[in-house]
Amino acid sequence: MRSWRHSNGQRRAKAPPSGLPEDKSTRFFANGNFYTPDGKARFIAIRPAAQTRTNPDYPLVLNTGRVRDHWHTMTRTGKSPRLSQHMAEPFVEIHPADAQHYGIGDADIVRVSTAHGEVLVRALVTVRQRQGSVFVPMHWTNQFSARSRVDALVAPTTDAISGQPASKNVAARIERFAATAFGFAVLAERPASIDADYWGLARCPAGWRLEIALQDSRDWTVFAASLLGMEGETLAYHDIAGGHHRFARFAGSRLVGALYLAPTPVAVSRGWAVEQLGADHADRQARLAIVAGRPGGKSVDRGAIVCACFGVGANQIAEAVRGGCTSVAAIGAALHAGTNCGSCRAEIKTIIDGRRLQAAE
Repeated sequence: MRSWRHSNGQRRAKAPPSGLPEDKSTRFFANGNFYTPDGKARFIAIRPAAQTRTNPDYPLVLNTGRVRDHWHTMTRTGKSPRLSQHMAEPFVEIHPADAQHYGIGDADIVRVSTAHGEVLVRALVTVRQRQGSVFVPMHWTNQFSARSRVDALVAPTTDAISGQPASKNVAARIERFAATAFGFAVLAERPASIDADYWGLARCPAGWRLEIALQDSRDWTVFAASLLGMEGETLAYHDIAGGHHRFARFAGSRLVGALYLAPTPVAVSRGWAVEQLGADHADRQARLAIVAGRPGGKSVDRGAIVCACFGVGANQIAEAVRGGCTSVAAIGAALHAGTNCGSCRAEIKTIIDGRRLQAAE
């Protein structure tokens, strides 16, 4: 007998299909055949029963699936700094009308609940999501996030014929998580522990980037030390009345880490901050830019990465549009974005269309 682990963690014993070898080292379908007597696939006609999934307690439809640059539970793609920059934390896509109805703003932390469990994820308010439905990606596990495993939301139900889990149509509700502090950090080393209600961790070229949210206030100097360590030289900024705190720790000319805290989602040039982990910081005066969280002088902030293949950011694309690039092809010619795998071309078009709309207004 062989068993398969279902998304809820339970194991389901099942006799191996016809022709399936017991040797677990054998790759599925390695010989190009299916596990049927004649080796051919079967199309099985079914007559699904109509179901009303939503109810007053769970009025929304939850859909789950994958995003552009990750695969399954990130056992491989999560190791890639390049692939981890496009979507660096778990999120829920919400239509603007639903977000307004539930009092959720873009970049808020959201509690998504079903009859089976709940998760905490970042709000991504977008018109590409259908009203009445929400989408949460399946990739994040406890290795890269806290309380964000989407399998906690779905029923331990599988199709009687295929064994496919019922993860595409789940009744759900959403509510804003009452965070009192939000944070963003760049770290040369992965922290041993993260004491936060919500966190999402992603690889970056010279270390890690971290998003956090907390429900209760802390001693922020102690909290910063738990992430950045105690050794080295520290620069700090505190706005006690406004609830803003910033820390940057250096070992010689190297940035060990930086932490930015605010009572609302942190406004920091994230792409630029990530790049500072691999930069030389011998100039002590220039280190103040890291505490500020934005480049100074002639430094360039690429913005959020859109094209992972060539490392092109949203700010660079927007600047090219302002300079006269009004098509995806023109952006490709100028920046190479969208000219390799092509998966970012739709997002490039969205940026172009958004700039056109601003110009028309």
